[in-house]
Amino acid sequence: MTTAMMDRLATIDWTYPAGHDVRAASRSRLMVEYLRRASLWAEVLGGPPRWPYFDIAGALAPAVRVDPEVAERLEEYIEDHVDGVSAEFVCRAAVRWATLRDTPGVQLPDLPDPFEPIILMYGRGGEVLHDDSWAFNFGGRFLRILPWREYLSAEPATTLDPAALDALDREYEQANGDRW
Repeated sequence: MTTAMMDRLATIDWTYPAGHDVRAASRSRLMVEYLRRASLWAEVLGGPPRWPYFDIAGALAPAVRVDPEVAERLEEYIEDHVDGVSAEFVCRAAVRWATLRDTPGVQLPDLPDPFEPIILMYGRGGEVLHDDSWAFNFGGRFLRILPWREYLSAEPATTLDPAALDALDREYEQANGDRW
């Protein structure tokens, strides 16, 4: 899984769309799904050390380390391609998560993969901007960052199916395209 995660990261175009984000609807829903899943893991951990991004694998199994060769590849990749502190943190946390899942004998709670939605979101348009306003900016579509407990839900915020995400973007574009 660790190598597969590195390979997935390497396919992402990290260029943030200036102005209009044609995938704003799906990307914002994927972010909500990431926040929902992260909140489930935060609850298991008694709260996140920081929000909205935290090293879940590090909190669950601090002794588990990414293979040094993979860690070096990851750092080179981040230096050459990723241009946001938050995205850098998520990349590291996702690779560490994949390493934890690769570790024999590790027993994890029956919760969904926390990083799958955010990696999909990055793959659909790169970094997402946020600032001191505590909101994510998807090319003009804003999503407030709420406290982690506000995202606790057993029901997914969206499907991860690419065709359904594309349909969500088309529907949003048809309803709101002239407002951009």
